[in-house]
Amino acid sequence: MSQSLSSMVPNLSLEDHIYQAEDMISMTSTNSMPTRELSSPDSHSVRSCDACCMETEPTEKGMMDVRVVPAAYHRTNSNQFSQMSSYEMYRRPRGLALIIDIEVYENDVQERRFGSHVDVENMKALLQGLEFDVTVHKNLQLGQFFKQVTEFCSNKMHDEADMTVVVILSHGKDGVVYAADGQSINMEYIYEFFNNRNCPLLRGKPKFFIVQACRGDRPDQGVDSSEPSTAPPSPEKTLSQSKKRRAEALDAIACTPDAADVARARPTWEDMIIAYSTIPGYASLRDHEKGTWFVQSLVEVFMSHAHDTELVDLLRMTSERLSHFTNEVGEKQTCNVEMRHLYKRIYFNPGLGKPSSPL
Repeated sequence: MSQSLSSMVPNLSLEDHIYQAEDMISMTSTNSMPTRELSSPDSHSVRSCDACCMETEPTEKGMMDVRVVPAAYHRTNSNQFSQMSSYEMYRRPRGLALIIDIEVYENDVQERRFGSHVDVENMKALLQGLEFDVTVHKNLQLGQFFKQVTEFCSNKMHDEADMTVVVILSHGKDGVVYAADGQSINMEYIYEFFNNRNCPLLRGKPKFFIVQACRGDRPDQGVDSSEPSTAPPSPEKTLSQSKKRRAEALDAIACTPDAADVARARPTWEDMIIAYSTIPGYASLRDHEKGTWFVQSLVEVFMSHAHDTELVDLLRMTSERLSHFTNEVGEKQTCNVEMRHLYKRIYFNPGLGKPSSPL
C-alpha cells in the first residue's frame, strides 16, 4: 500500500513496514500491555516441535546418502500420531475470535453478498460453542478494517489465551479481499499483523484464519467420474452455465490485471493455519438464502466432531463434505488449507477446562 496506515487510521499501532522485535516489545510496554520473556525464533521453533519428528538436531548436509526406511506393514494412521504433542487448550474461554463480514458495498462498487448473514450467525455460534469470546464487525471501510485488526491483534487479553481465530467473509481475488468501500486488502498483510514479531502475545499459540472469498473467477465445472474425458469444456457450455445461475452467486469481482501488492516473505511465521474456501484462481459459491457451501460444511463438521478430532483432520472432513455440493449447472468447489510452521496438533476440547481470567 502506497499510503501509510497511520495517516488513514488514528492511533494505528503498525506502519506499513516491519518493526524490529525490540521496537514491538517497547511498544507493548508503553501501552501497559503485559510482557513476558521472549525467546528467539530459533529456540522457540525447537521447543514448539518438541523434537517429535526426528531424533537428531537439523544441520545442513548437502548430498546425503538417501535411504528410505521400508514400511513393516500397511498403515492406516501415522506412527508420529502418539508422539506429536498438542497445543495447550485448557482455558475458558480459549481466546478471542474476530469475524469481519463485508456484505454490503458502498455505492454498489461490488455486488451485495446476499446470504452472508447466515454464515456470520452460524460461524459465531460455532466459535462460541468452541469456547471463544467472539466479536463481529460488518461492512468496514479500509481504514476501519485495519483499525479493528490492529486493535484485535494488540489486545492484551491474548496473553491469557490458548489460541485465536480470525474469520473474513468478503469478495476477493487471489491474494486480496475487498473492504466495503471497494479498496483491496492484501491478505498477507493481515497475516503479518499476527506473526511473532508484530504479535508477541500470541507467540507459541495457534492462530487459525478462515477466509471465505473468491480467489479468482474460474468456475469448477466438475468431472464426470463415470466417463473420463480429456476434452476441455466448450466456450458455449461455459456461457450457458453462467446464464443459468439463479440462487447462487460468486464471492468474486470483475477485475483486470493490475500491479497489486506483492506478498513479502517474512522469517517469523509460526503456529498459523489458514483455511481458504477455494483454491487460487477459482470462484467460491454462495447461496442467497443459505450462505456459502464452505462455511456450512465447516460449521457442520466442527460442531459434530471437534470434541474428538484434531483441527487438520476436521479440515480434511470439511473438504470431503464440500466435495458433495453441486449446483444446478454441475459446478463444484475445492477448499484449500495452508500451514505455516504448525508444529503441534490442535484439539479444541469443547466443554473442558477451567475458567481463566475474564477476557
